[in-house]
Amino acid sequence: MQQWLLEGMSTGSASAFMITDPASQITNLGAMKIVLGWRRFVIYILFTLAFAWGTGMIVNLLI
Repeated sequence: MQQWLLEGMSTGSASAFMITDPASQITNLGAMKIVLGWRRFVIYILFTLAFAWGTGMIVNLLI
């Protein structure tokens, strides 16, 4: 992550990546799909993406 920041990645993009990384690992997604079912799983994915995008935008605005 530090290398990406040094090469010009924005801080907001880095924070969004850090949020979505654990939430988007294939093993975690498989477990979440089994536990939540399809409908709630899709809501989980959409919420994760929206939260990461919003956090990235806010961090970029503040820093």
